[in-house]
Amino acid sequence: MEEGVKRWVVDISKWNPQPTHFSFALSLLPSQQHSSITRYWCLKEAYVKAMGSGLIEGLNKVEFSHTNWTNISATMDGKVMALWRFWLIELGERHCVAIARGPPKSADISYKSTLKKVEFTEDEYNIGLHLPNVDFVELSVEQLILILQKALDCEHIS
Repeated sequence: MEEGVKRWVVDISKWNPQPTHFSFALSLLPSQQHSSITRYWCLKEAYVKAMGSGLIEGLNKVEFSHTNWTNISATMDGKVMALWRFWLIELGERHCVAIARGPPKSADISYKSTLKKVEFTEDEYNIGLHLPNVDFVELSVEQLILILQKALDCEHIS
């Protein structure tokens, strides 16, 4: 270790901070580490949201591995989550979006009640799991209003 340089490791897997606490903790780290921590946090949030269980459940149990933030895979308690797919999309230099796609039958009971269908055949599930990921399209508020207006105009015509 370089003389005079102290290094420390913090396990955030069991930490459930408020946004202000997370921002403060992030500000203490060297700037080059911000994006990695944010990406991992974003993936963990996508997973628990896909499960419908909230931030308390599962956040400390899921771990991710990747190749340059592509081909993202996950393990839960050390077991490979083969039926799950994860994507991370960069939105500018300081923001990212993570998408988690997994089996609906894994969802929390309260979340399952909002789904129209939970049980799928293996073929149906594999087709859905391997659908291509769609790119995000950046639109202004004005563009969204125009799209909404066109949709409403079409609705009134029919």
